[in-house]
Amino acid sequence: MENTLLTILKLSLFETFCVTGLLILIGLILGIIGNRANFYIQRVFGWKGIMLTAWIGTPVHESGHLIMCYLFRHNVKEFKLLALKRKDGVLGYVQHGWDPKSLYQNIGNFFIGMGPIFSGTAALVLGMHLLLPASFSSFSNFLALEPTRLDSEILGQIFMLTAELFGSIFSAENVSNLNFWIYFALAIGISSHIALSKEDLKGASRGFVTIFLFIFLVNIIALLLKADLSGFFLDILALNIYLLAFSMVSIAFSSIRLFLSFFAYVLVYRIP
Repeated sequence: MENTLLTILKLSLFETFCVTGLLILIGLILGIIGNRANFYIQRVFGWKGIMLTAWIGTPVHESGHLIMCYLFRHNVKEFKLLALKRKDGVLGYVQHGWDPKSLYQNIGNFFIGMGPIFSGTAALVLGMHLLLPASFSSFSNFLALEPTRLDSEILGQIFMLTAELFGSIFSAENVSNLNFWIYFALAIGISSHIALSKEDLKGASRGFVTIFLFIFLVNIIALLLKADLSGFFLDILALNIYLLAFSMVSIAFSSIRLFLSFFAYVLVYRIP
Protein backbone atom coordinates (compact mmCIF):
# COMPACT_ATOMS: atom_id res chain seq x y z
CA MET A 1 0.00 0.00 0.00
CA GLU A 2 2.85 2.37 0.88
CA ASN A 3 4.55 1.73 -2.46
CA THR A 4 1.28 2.38 -4.28
CA LEU A 5 0.77 5.73 -2.52
CA LEU A 6 4.39 6.70 -3.18
CA THR A 7 3.94 5.88 -6.87
CA ILE A 8 0.76 7.97 -7.01
CA LEU A 9 2.55 10.81 -5.22
CA LYS A 10 5.42 10.79 -7.73
CA LEU A 11 3.00 10.56 -10.66
CA SER A 12 0.94 13.45 -9.24
CA LEU A 13 4.05 15.62 -8.90
CA PHE A 14 4.99 14.89 -12.53
CA GLU A 15 1.47 15.64 -13.76
CA THR A 16 1.38 18.84 -11.71
CA PHE A 17 4.56 19.82 -13.53
CA CYS A 18 2.83 19.06 -16.84
CA VAL A 19 0.07 21.51 -15.89
CA THR A 20 2.07 24.26 -14.15
CA GLY A 21 5.82 23.63 -14.43
CA LEU A 22 6.67 25.56 -17.58
CA LEU A 23 4.49 28.49 -16.55
CA ILE A 24 6.32 28.66 -13.20
CA LEU A 25 9.66 28.43 -15.00
CA ILE A 26 8.72 31.30 -17.32
CA GLY A 27 7.63 33.37 -14.32
CA LEU A 28 10.93 32.74 -12.52
CA ILE A 29 13.02 33.60 -15.59
CA LEU A 30 11.08 36.84 -16.20
CA GLY A 31 11.34 37.67 -12.50
CA ILE A 32 15.13 37.24 -12.39
CA ILE A 33 15.63 39.28 -15.57
CA GLY A 34 13.14 41.97 -14.53
CA ASN A 35 14.49 42.42 -11.01
CA ARG A 36 18.06 42.74 -12.21
CA ALA A 37 17.09 45.24 -14.90
CA ASN A 38 15.12 47.26 -12.33
CA PHE A 39 18.21 47.36 -10.09
CA TYR A 40 20.31 48.92 -12.86
CA ILE A 41 17.55 51.33 -13.91
CA GLN A 42 16.96 52.59 -10.36
CA ARG A 43 20.67 53.07 -9.79
CA VAL A 44 20.98 55.14 -12.98
CA PHE A 45 17.63 56.95 -13.24
CA GLY A 46 16.02 56.48 -9.83
CA TRP A 47 12.32 55.69 -9.38
CA LYS A 48 11.53 57.89 -12.40
CA GLY A 49 13.16 55.27 -14.62
CA ILE A 50 10.60 52.70 -13.49
CA MET A 51 7.74 55.19 -13.85
CA LEU A 52 8.78 55.93 -17.43
CA THR A 53 7.44 52.56 -18.59
CA ALA A 54 4.66 52.18 -16.02
CA TRP A 55 2.04 53.94 -18.16
CA ILE A 56 1.90 50.98 -20.57
CA GLY A 57 3.48 48.10 -18.63
CA THR A 58 1.45 48.31 -15.41
CA PRO A 59 -2.04 48.32 -17.03
CA VAL A 60 -1.04 45.29 -19.13
CA HIS A 61 0.28 43.54 -15.99
CA GLU A 62 -2.81 44.24 -13.90
CA SER A 63 -5.21 43.41 -16.73
CA GLY A 64 -3.73 39.90 -16.69
CA HIS A 65 -4.76 39.50 -13.05
CA LEU A 66 -8.15 41.09 -13.69
CA ILE A 67 -9.10 38.96 -16.70
CA MET A 68 -8.14 35.77 -14.85
CA CYS A 69 -10.23 36.87 -11.88
CA TYR A 70 -13.28 37.10 -14.13
CA LEU A 71 -12.47 33.80 -15.89
CA PHE A 72 -12.28 31.96 -12.58
CA ARG A 73 -15.34 33.72 -11.16
CA HIS A 74 -13.57 35.54 -8.34
CA ASN A 75 -15.23 38.50 -6.69
CA VAL A 76 -13.34 41.60 -7.85
CA LYS A 77 -13.62 44.06 -4.97
CA GLU A 78 -11.47 46.87 -6.32
CA PHE A 79 -8.83 47.37 -8.99
CA LYS A 80 -6.58 50.08 -10.31
CA LEU A 81 -4.77 49.44 -13.58
CA LEU A 82 -2.46 52.40 -12.98
CA ALA A 83 -1.89 54.30 -9.74
CA LEU A 84 0.98 56.72 -10.25
CA LYS A 85 0.37 58.82 -7.13
CA ARG A 86 0.44 56.10 -4.45
CA LYS A 87 3.17 56.75 -1.89
CA ASP A 88 3.79 53.06 -1.15
CA GLY A 89 5.25 52.45 -4.61
CA VAL A 90 2.38 50.21 -5.74
CA LEU A 91 1.68 51.11 -9.36
CA GLY A 92 -1.48 49.02 -9.75
CA TYR A 93 -3.51 46.38 -7.97
CA VAL A 94 -6.44 43.99 -8.16
CA GLN A 95 -8.22 43.10 -4.93
CA HIS A 96 -10.34 39.97 -5.18
CA GLY A 97 -12.04 37.36 -3.04
CA TRP A 98 -13.10 33.78 -3.66
CA ASP A 99 -15.14 30.99 -2.18
CA PRO A 100 -12.70 28.70 -0.28
CA LYS A 101 -15.14 25.81 -0.83
CA SER A 102 -14.98 26.16 -4.62
CA LEU A 103 -12.38 23.91 -6.26
CA TYR A 104 -12.55 25.94 -9.49
CA GLN A 105 -11.97 29.26 -7.74
CA ASN A 106 -9.14 27.88 -5.60
CA ILE A 107 -7.37 26.53 -8.68
CA GLY A 108 -7.95 29.94 -10.25
CA ASN A 109 -5.57 31.53 -7.72
CA PHE A 110 -2.66 29.97 -9.58
CA PHE A 111 -3.66 31.38 -12.95
CA ILE A 112 -4.60 34.76 -11.47
CA GLY A 113 -1.11 35.04 -9.98
CA MET A 114 0.43 34.10 -13.33
CA GLY A 115 -1.94 36.37 -15.29
CA PRO A 116 0.65 38.99 -16.33
CA ILE A 117 2.57 36.37 -18.30
CA PHE A 118 -0.53 35.76 -20.44
CA SER A 119 -1.49 39.43 -20.82
CA GLY A 120 2.08 40.60 -21.42
CA THR A 121 2.78 37.98 -24.07
CA ALA A 122 -0.60 38.59 -25.73
CA ALA A 123 0.05 42.36 -25.83
CA LEU A 124 3.47 41.85 -27.44
CA VAL A 125 2.04 39.51 -30.04
CA LEU A 126 -0.92 41.80 -30.77
CA GLY A 127 1.40 44.80 -31.14
CA MET A 128 3.53 42.81 -33.57
CA HIS A 129 0.44 41.90 -35.58
CA LEU A 130 -0.67 45.55 -35.81
CA LEU A 131 2.69 47.27 -36.32
CA LEU A 132 4.98 44.63 -37.85
CA PRO A 133 2.73 42.30 -39.85
CA ALA A 134 5.64 40.83 -41.84
CA SER A 135 7.39 39.80 -38.61
CA PHE A 136 4.11 38.48 -37.25
CA SER A 137 4.00 36.02 -40.12
CA SER A 138 7.30 34.63 -38.81
CA PHE A 139 5.78 34.35 -35.35
CA SER A 140 3.06 32.12 -36.77
CA ASN A 141 5.77 29.51 -37.39
CA PHE A 142 5.49 28.68 -33.68
CA LEU A 143 2.07 27.25 -34.44
CA ALA A 144 3.69 24.72 -36.76
CA LEU A 145 5.39 23.04 -33.79
CA GLU A 146 4.16 19.53 -33.11
CA PRO A 147 5.30 18.87 -29.54
CA THR A 148 4.75 15.38 -28.17
CA ARG A 149 7.23 15.70 -25.31
CA LEU A 150 9.63 18.20 -23.76
CA ASP A 151 13.13 17.32 -24.94
CA SER A 152 16.26 18.90 -26.41
CA GLU A 153 14.86 18.64 -29.93
CA ILE A 154 11.70 20.66 -29.24
CA LEU A 155 13.67 23.21 -27.19
CA GLY A 156 16.12 23.54 -30.09
CA GLN A 157 13.22 24.20 -32.48
CA ILE A 158 11.80 26.86 -30.14
CA PHE A 159 15.14 28.69 -29.87
CA MET A 160 15.69 28.45 -33.63
CA LEU A 161 12.23 29.88 -34.38
CA THR A 162 12.80 32.64 -31.80
CA ALA A 163 16.09 33.59 -33.47
CA GLU A 164 14.36 33.68 -36.86
CA LEU A 165 11.56 35.82 -35.42
CA PHE A 166 13.93 38.41 -33.98
CA GLY A 167 15.99 38.38 -37.15
CA SER A 168 12.76 39.36 -38.89
CA ILE A 169 11.86 42.02 -36.30
CA PHE A 170 15.30 43.68 -36.38
CA SER A 171 15.68 43.50 -40.16
CA ALA A 172 17.11 46.50 -42.02
CA GLU A 173 13.70 47.12 -43.58
CA ASN A 174 11.99 47.30 -40.19
CA VAL A 175 14.67 49.43 -38.50
CA SER A 176 14.09 52.14 -41.11
CA ASN A 177 10.33 52.03 -40.44
CA LEU A 178 8.66 54.25 -37.82
CA ASN A 179 6.34 51.40 -36.83
CA PHE A 180 9.36 49.38 -35.69
CA TRP A 181 10.45 52.06 -33.21
CA ILE A 182 6.90 52.47 -31.92
CA TYR A 183 6.68 48.71 -31.38
CA PHE A 184 10.15 48.57 -29.83
CA ALA A 185 9.26 51.29 -27.30
CA LEU A 186 5.95 49.60 -26.45
CA ALA A 187 7.59 46.17 -26.17
CA ILE A 188 10.25 47.46 -23.78
CA GLY A 189 7.55 49.16 -21.68
CA ILE A 190 5.37 46.04 -21.54
CA SER A 191 8.26 43.68 -20.82
CA SER A 192 9.40 46.00 -18.02
CA HIS A 193 6.36 45.02 -15.96
CA ILE A 194 5.67 41.39 -16.86
CA ALA A 195 7.72 40.08 -13.92
CA LEU A 196 5.63 38.69 -11.08
CA SER A 197 5.68 40.34 -7.67
CA LYS A 198 6.02 38.48 -4.35
CA GLU A 199 2.26 38.91 -3.85
CA ASP A 200 1.61 37.41 -7.29
CA LEU A 201 3.71 34.36 -6.43
CA LYS A 202 2.11 34.05 -3.01
CA GLY A 203 -1.36 34.02 -4.57
CA ALA A 204 -0.27 31.54 -7.24
CA SER A 205 1.15 29.19 -4.61
CA ARG A 206 -2.30 28.78 -3.05
CA GLY A 207 -3.66 27.61 -6.38
CA PHE A 208 -0.63 25.36 -6.97
CA VAL A 209 -1.30 23.40 -3.77
CA THR A 210 -4.96 22.97 -4.76
CA ILE A 211 -3.97 21.76 -8.24
CA PHE A 212 -1.58 19.17 -6.77
CA LEU A 213 -4.14 17.88 -4.25
CA PHE A 214 -6.80 17.68 -6.96
CA ILE A 215 -4.50 15.72 -9.30
CA PHE A 216 -3.49 13.43 -6.42
CA LEU A 217 -7.16 12.69 -5.69
CA VAL A 218 -7.91 12.11 -9.39
CA ASN A 219 -5.03 9.63 -9.62
CA ILE A 220 -6.34 7.67 -6.64
CA ILE A 221 -9.77 7.47 -8.28
CA ALA A 222 -8.16 6.53 -11.63
CA LEU A 223 -6.26 3.72 -9.89
CA LEU A 224 -9.46 2.36 -8.37
CA LEU A 225 -11.20 2.55 -11.76
CA LYS A 226 -8.07 1.29 -13.61
CA ALA A 227 -8.14 4.32 -15.91
CA ASP A 228 -5.04 5.66 -17.72
CA LEU A 229 -4.80 9.47 -17.70
CA SER A 230 -1.18 9.78 -18.86
CA GLY A 231 -2.17 10.79 -22.41
CA PHE A 232 -4.34 13.63 -21.11
CA PHE A 233 -1.53 15.15 -19.04
CA LEU A 234 0.96 14.81 -21.91
CA ASP A 235 -1.48 16.78 -24.09
CA ILE A 236 -1.51 19.51 -21.42
CA LEU A 237 2.30 19.47 -21.43
CA ALA A 238 2.18 20.03 -25.19
CA LEU A 239 0.00 23.12 -24.63
CA ASN A 240 2.56 24.37 -22.10
CA ILE A 241 5.29 23.96 -24.69
CA TYR A 242 3.33 26.29 -26.99
CA LEU A 243 3.13 28.74 -24.08
CA LEU A 244 6.91 28.53 -23.67
CA ALA A 245 7.36 29.20 -27.38
CA PHE A 246 5.08 32.25 -27.32
CA SER A 247 6.65 33.51 -24.09
CA MET A 248 10.07 33.59 -25.73
CA VAL A 249 8.96 36.95 -27.14
CA SER A 250 8.50 38.28 -23.58
CA ILE A 251 11.77 36.73 -22.39
CA ALA A 252 13.68 38.13 -25.36
CA PHE A 253 12.43 41.71 -24.94
CA SER A 254 12.99 41.51 -21.18
CA SER A 255 16.57 40.43 -21.96
CA ILE A 256 17.01 43.37 -24.34
CA ARG A 257 15.82 45.69 -21.57
CA LEU A 258 18.31 44.08 -19.17
CA PHE A 259 21.14 44.61 -21.65
CA LEU A 260 20.22 48.27 -22.23
CA SER A 261 19.89 48.98 -18.50
CA PHE A 262 23.22 47.26 -17.77
CA PHE A 263 24.87 49.26 -20.57
CA ALA A 264 23.55 52.52 -19.04
CA TYR A 265 24.76 51.39 -15.60
CA VAL A 266 28.26 50.69 -16.92
CA LEU A 267 28.40 54.09 -18.62
CA VAL A 268 27.48 55.87 -15.38
CA TYR A 269 29.33 53.87 -12.75
CA ARG A 270 32.15 51.98 -14.42
CA ILE A 271 33.58 54.50 -16.87
CA PRO A 272 35.63 57.29 -15.18
